Amino acid sequence: MKPLSRRTLLRGLGGVALGLPLLDAMQPSFARAQSVAAPKRIIFSFKPNGDQVAMRFTQKGETNFAFGEFLAPLEPYRNDLLILDNVDKKFGSLPDEERADNHEQGGSTLAPWPSGSGSFPIGGTNRSIGYVLGPSVDYEIGGKVLADNPTMRYRHLVYRVGNRDNNIWNLHSHQGPVGTQSPIPPETDPWAAYTRLFDGLDDGRARAEVVKRLAKRRSALDLVLAEANALKTKLGPGDRAKLEKHTDSLRDIERTLTDPMVGNLSCHAFDPGARLDPYSDDNHQAVAQLFFRIIAMAFACDLTRVVQYNWSGNTSNRVYRNLGFSEGHHDISHNGDADAFTKVRAIHRHLWTQTTQLYEQLKLIDEGNGTVYDNTTIVHWNELAQGDTHSISECMVILAGGSNFFRKGRYLDLAGQSRRAFSNVLVSCFHAMGYSDVTAFGDPRLASGTGPLSGLT
Repeated sequence: MKPLSRRTLLRGLGGVALGLPLLDAMQPSFARAQSVAAPKRIIFSFKPNGDQVAMRFTQKGETNFAFGEFLAPLEPYRNDLLILDNVDKKFGSLPDEERADNHEQGGSTLAPWPSGSGSFPIGGTNRSIGYVLGPSVDYEIGGKVLADNPTMRYRHLVYRVGNRDNNIWNLHSHQGPVGTQSPIPPETDPWAAYTRLFDGLDDGRARAEVVKRLAKRRSALDLVLAEANALKTKLGPGDRAKLEKHTDSLRDIERTLTDPMVGNLSCHAFDPGARLDPYSDDNHQAVAQLFFRIIAMAFACDLTRVVQYNWSGNTSNRVYRNLGFSEGHHDISHNGDADAFTKVRAIHRHLWTQTTQLYEQLKLIDEGNGTVYDNTTIVHWNELAQGDTHSISECMVILAGGSNFFRKGRYLDLAGQSRRAFSNVLVSCFHAMGYSDVTAFGDPRLASGTGPLSGLT
């Protein structure tokens, strides 16, 4: 049904024009649908190098927990949080030849699979290793969302603040399929990411040019896909599987080549600000804040419903000069003395303070009877529990956001419980997005049986 014009008037007695309030019928069909059932969304947010396990909390009660120094910025949001303490990544269940060191393997925890062979050195050994052999949760959930919404432009968005190097220490997203190494390079320049997503969104002339350019690219891509389909009949089973993987990637590109205008009234272009060097340590706050605005607007425009956001790669050695430090983060995290832990706590307090601005950006976008924040789950994770020990059995996962799938305002200590594997947390993430048919994700050796963690809902 064509929406009513927002300029529709009622003619009263004597010809007096009366303006109507903003009615559902005046909104585009997309916005009207949202008032019935807003889409579920999920963000996986990464911080590096572990924290200080003993200083996370000053009190550990399910509802009367008290944050320690570096988690204090989360206090205003405590009723929006479900804190999972002492989550185990279970890498020790894999034989030596199938796992990297805890930094490398931990950085791929969203893809809980064994590692394949490769040339990356394993810390503390004379062996080498490759990437994990399977997809990450953001890629898989994004695929399920696409199956339900075939016209959505992006399966997922993958962003990283910091350097542009792509290697086993920096790549957290993987596309699989199971048994293959296929990491996904993230976008690291938010100004370029903004242009790619929102170019021509508000300007009619710019939009016409964008649509023309997209049509040309679609035409070229259609030809490539047609040739690929014709080639499949001439290939053996192994080559057909490889070609199908390639054409799946091309179809992901094809979905992005659509008219960039969408119907949500909250969807609009914004000023990304003056361009800075996105790879300078001193600009990490500005880069992160622009990524946060992009994520919020991408959700408002329904360009995607899945995002992987990374404050850096694992083993990040960013120098936080804004905190008065001259040493790199990774170097500091390897020391176990009091001065090093003071700095580790300061870095994490800073990152948590900055991260809460993502929450505020999501709250700015009206949706239905609430905001985008109310329909988003944010999963905070780290590759390690603590840097100086490289521990992986005392990890903390914090589930945040306005989504009511999880019972929030709670702290759960999983120590001593039989089911506390990180991969079971990821099964819970599938369920939060509406995919309750998923009972396992990843290699079974890295799980605590099947199903989600108990006690979360």
